[in-house]
Amino acid sequence: MAEAMSYVRLAEAVSQVVVGSGLTVLRVSYDPEGDVLYVHFTEQPVTADDSEFVGEDTGVRYQGGEVVGVTILNASRLKKGKE
Repeated sequence: MAEAMSYVRLAEAVSQVVVGSGLTVLRVSYDPEGDVLYVHFTEQPVTADDSEFVGEDTGVRYQGGEVVGVTILNASRLKKGKE
């Protein structure tokens, strides 16, 4: 039950960000070996034609001027309680 509740809290946190943002999160994936989190805002995989870093470890991917995804390097640092 405790593990299920952690997933519920995660889903609730994501919903607070997504609802009303105008973006639809369609896919999220995490590479534990590289510690990289990928958030995709497209239904089908797309190749970005531009990108920019908006923070030390956070990049935004674009295609045709539209945001298609966000990449977070060193994603485990964002885990609550870690610095």
